[in-house]
Amino acid sequence: MLRLKALALVAALATTPAFAQQKSPDPATTGPDIVVTGMTLKDAKAALAACIARQCPPDKDIDATLAVAETQFVAGDYAGARATMLKSLGRNRRYGKTYPVPVSDLLRADARVAAHLGETEAYRVGTISMLRTLRAGLPKGDARIFGAQIEVADSFAKTGQIEAALFGYRQVAKEAHAAALPRTEGFARLRVALLYSALSIRRRDAYAQAAIDATDDLIRDPNPEMAPFVQAAKLLRLTTAVKAGTPGAMDRLVTEYRQAGAGATVPVLLYAPKVELRQLSGVEGAGGDPRNQVPFYDFDNQWIDVSFVIGADGKVTDAEVLRQSPKVRADWAKPILAAVAGRRYAPLAAQTPDLLRVERYTLTSEWRTETGSNIRVRSPIPRIEVVDLSRDSSTAPAS
Repeated sequence: MLRLKALALVAALATTPAFAQQKSPDPATTGPDIVVTGMTLKDAKAALAACIARQCPPDKDIDATLAVAETQFVAGDYAGARATMLKSLGRNRRYGKTYPVPVSDLLRADARVAAHLGETEAYRVGTISMLRTLRAGLPKGDARIFGAQIEVADSFAKTGQIEAALFGYRQVAKEAHAAALPRTEGFARLRVALLYSALSIRRRDAYAQAAIDATDDLIRDPNPEMAPFVQAAKLLRLTTAVKAGTPGAMDRLVTEYRQAGAGATVPVLLYAPKVELRQLSGVEGAGGDPRNQVPFYDFDNQWIDVSFVIGADGKVTDAEVLRQSPKVRADWAKPILAAVAGRRYAPLAAQTPDLLRVERYTLTSEWRTETGSNIRVRSPIPRIEVVDLSRDSSTAPAS
């Protein structure tokens, strides 16, 4: 399966600490967004057309739609991929109550492609629509609804609505606790700690203290079913120490993971440096007045595919640009490659071969409407979106 995963506002939100990944799958990513078929675009389009012609069931229509959209997306035709999915939504959205999971998968995939296009509002609204579809078609308390609520909170975090994101995570934790779903509760509480940790700039700022409080709250939880998240909170503490440059923190992080369980057979990301785009200001103009700032980047069709190898020790080697869009600007690839090369994954289990990964990175920027005008313009602030193109990307998410 290929799971479209938009890079969160902060990289930490895209990666659940390793022990929790291995013992408790992320409830927000339990269903496929796009199915890898291996067909050519021509064959995928023919299969979709045949499906529509014979009036196939909505779930089959959606499967065929996503096969076309995935092929278009990988080829760099984001607008075409989204157009394909919007047409399918026109045909199938009304079946949300009878086919809630397929329709929600289509809404999710469309929202995530919208994020790569800089269509922030469409991304946010699509994610909320995905949640509403599941609520309308699934029994109350279904774990997939809680997962969708977490995805909505993630979309708020990604678009800078921090308080709304924190409220969403805490609401899931509260409702999951009442429903006796400790795994979902723990995941939501861990998300709070991850967001605070990622927002922290300095070691002792308010966000750093909030992250400490949130991890302490998890670590003190006596419920044995919360053990995976207690361990994840401890790992998050060590990850924070790595970010702060504490000597020996990386080795302690790897040791803690090894003590928590066996070696990994799938990629489990322990630490990822932040992608530094500060050298790409994205704007030109006078002073700090946003009215005088305009984007000098052409944010359309700016993507690269990065390949890298994860060794048995969890270190990354051979990070390089495998493929790129025809008019890509080479300068923004450098911080991507530096961040990928600096990752640390969990050590692999014995006899596990080195793992080759491929990830798509898109440089984009939010479309917005200026006050007093109906003309849409790009924000001057660049943003990176990422999707794992590895064929076994149903495993632990990359960041």
